[in-house]
Amino acid sequence: MLRTLLARWKRKLLQKPFLQDPKYPAYWIDQVLGGKAAQVVQIGSNDGKTGDLLYALFQKNTQWQGLLVEPIPYLFERLRANYPDGKRFQLVQAAINTGQPQPFYWVDPQAKSVFPDLPYWFDQLGSFSEDHIRTELGERIEPFVRSQILEGLTLPDLLERYAIERIDVLHIDAEGYDWKILQQLDLQRFQPFFILFEYSHLSAQARKASQVMLGQQYLLYNVGIDILAVHRALPAAMLQQLGQHLQPFVS
Repeated sequence: MLRTLLARWKRKLLQKPFLQDPKYPAYWIDQVLGGKAAQVVQIGSNDGKTGDLLYALFQKNTQWQGLLVEPIPYLFERLRANYPDGKRFQLVQAAINTGQPQPFYWVDPQAKSVFPDLPYWFDQLGSFSEDHIRTELGERIEPFVRSQILEGLTLPDLLERYAIERIDVLHIDAEGYDWKILQQLDLQRFQPFFILFEYSHLSAQARKASQVMLGQQYLLYNVGIDILAVHRALPAAMLQQLGQHLQPFVS
């Protein structure tokens, strides 16, 4: 009974009002693209649902399509269960990197039975760096770290393989690898309305480089541990409203 109540509390905690609150990127994505056809590319989808701002958007906008990438095997199986519509969603289990096979590390879910105080997101933590896992969760997690050599794809190869001709929303959550993926985006060919990526694990140099890359075409906002890049081509009234609710990103 207690476990059931705790599970319900956890689900309620993670059900943030992404579409109703203008402090969340999903609110503005829906304001611009809601009700329209849109192509989403997400690198690091986890299970596609837990704490994921895109899940509510996909549920509301049934005409949207998604290319969703998740390298961790058991999370990929959850992703498949949460996004079963093969006509709308292309699901890929691969590592987006330089295009070479590479070891990828994650934590066995059984760790929770030994360390019940692990954060709720422990089983969604995956990285090319085993050290990153230990840094986030401590040395005690070492016996539960698992790895697998995964297929490596560059971002351009991924987009070509799955015939992506445009991107309206690009979301990257790659545990410190975000900039290495983002810098592969060809802004001459693809200019998403929104780009969302995590900066909290990036070096100061990588943060600056991302600003230089995006600054001419995008306005950058600080949304928690993420940067939301909003294309300057959006209507001026929309950009003005957005700027009243979000804080500009300053490295």
